[in-house]
Amino acid sequence: MPTLSELPNELLLEISLRLDYPGLNAFTRVCRHFHALSNRVLYRTIAKDSPGKAIAWATEKEKETSARKLLQMCGMKILDDIVFEGQEPIVIAALNGHTHFVEIFLPHCIQHDTQKEGDLSKRALTKAIKKEHVEVVKLLLEHKTHTNSQDRHAAIPLCKAVKMGHVPIVRLLLDHNYCNLDTYDMHGMTPLALAAAAKASSTNLEIAKLLVEAGADLRIDHGLLLRAAKSDNLPVMKLLLANNFDWRRLEWFDVLSEFSRPIRESHEVGALLLSGMNVDRILSYGNAQRCFLLRGAIANHLDNLLEKILDEWPVLDEDHKPSRRTIRFCPLSLAVCRGRPSAVKLLLEHGADPSGDLDCPPVQFALEKGRNAMARMLFDQAATFDPETCHESSEYRQLLKLRMARVQRVAY
Repeated sequence: MPTLSELPNELLLEISLRLDYPGLNAFTRVCRHFHALSNRVLYRTIAKDSPGKAIAWATEKEKETSARKLLQMCGMKILDDIVFEGQEPIVIAALNGHTHFVEIFLPHCIQHDTQKEGDLSKRALTKAIKKEHVEVVKLLLEHKTHTNSQDRHAAIPLCKAVKMGHVPIVRLLLDHNYCNLDTYDMHGMTPLALAAAAKASSTNLEIAKLLVEAGADLRIDHGLLLRAAKSDNLPVMKLLLANNFDWRRLEWFDVLSEFSRPIRESHEVGALLLSGMNVDRILSYGNAQRCFLLRGAIANHLDNLLEKILDEWPVLDEDHKPSRRTIRFCPLSLAVCRGRPSAVKLLLEHGADPSGDLDCPPVQFALEKGRNAMARMLFDQAATFDPETCHESSEYRQLLKLRMARVQRVAY
C-alpha cells in the first residue's frame, strides 16, 4: 500500500481541497512537497473564510510575502473586508512603523478616501504620529488624498503631534500644508490652543512659533492668552502678545480671575496679566472684585499693587469679609503659604486680623511650613492659635505644639 507521499499530485491536491482550515494548515506543514502543492489552496481557503483577518494578521506579524500572496489571490477588495475600525491593514502597519506595508496598502487607502470620502489616511497618520514613526508619517503625507481639508476635525493628527511636543513631525505636517490650522481636534482645541495650554519648554515654544509663522489665526480663539496663563506658559504668552494678540477680546473678569489664582509657578505670568487690566476701574466696581485683585497681588508678589489696594480701599474690614468668604480667601494665610513676609507685614500694618478668618489660621500654616519668622511676626501682633482645634492626626497636632513652643520661647 503506497504511503501518502507516494500518491499522485492530482490525488494529493484533491485531498487538500476537501480539508477544513486546521487540517489544511497541518497538511501544508508535513513536508516541502506538500507545502508547495497545497499552499495556494491554503491561501484561497483563508481568503474565502476570513480574508480581512488574514491580511490584518499578516500585516501585524510583518509577513510581507503572505500579505502579497493574499492581495494577489483576492485583489484589493480584501482590504475592504474589515469588520472593526482600527484593524485596517494600513492602520496596523502605520502603528507598527512598517513602511513597506504602508507602501503596499497606499493605493487602496487613496482609492478608499477618494471614492468614499473616508478618513483612513488620517487615522493611519494619527497612529504613526502616536508612535513617532517619522518615515511613515512622511510617506503618508507625500501621498495624501487632499490638502488643507475643511473637515471640522481635520487637525487631529497635527494636534496629536503638538501635544506630544514632536517638532520634526509638526514641521512635516506644516510643510505639507496638511490641514487648516484653525480646525479642531475632538475636544474643540486648535493646534495653537494646545500649544498655549502646554507646559512651558523650549520645544513647546518652537512649536508655537512654527504654528504662528504658518498662519494660525490668533483671533479664532480669544482664550489663547488665558490658556497659556493657566499653564504658566510665559514664553507663549509673550509670543502671542508680540504677534498682536488683542487684549480687548478678553472678558476683564476672566483675566482678573486668572490673575488672582492663588497657586502659580511663575509670578511673572501674573505681572503680565496685570499689564492688560485697568486696576483703577476694577477697584471701583465692588468688594468682590477688590478681593480678587488683593488675592492676585499677594499670589503674584506684587507688593506695590498690594500697598495701593490697602491704602485706597478698606478691603480688610468686615464689609469685605463676605466677599472673602465667597472666594474662600484669607489674605494673611495666603501670604504665609506663598512665603511672602513683606506681604504679611503690609497686611498686619493695615489692620489684618493676625489670627485669620475662614477657619484657616495663618499661624497654623507658618508652623506647618517651618516659617518661624512669620509665626513670630503673627504672635507679636497677638495672634491666637490652639493646635488642638486642628482636624488632623495627633502626631500633626503634637508637631505644631512643639514648633509653637519653640517660636514663642525664642520670641520671649
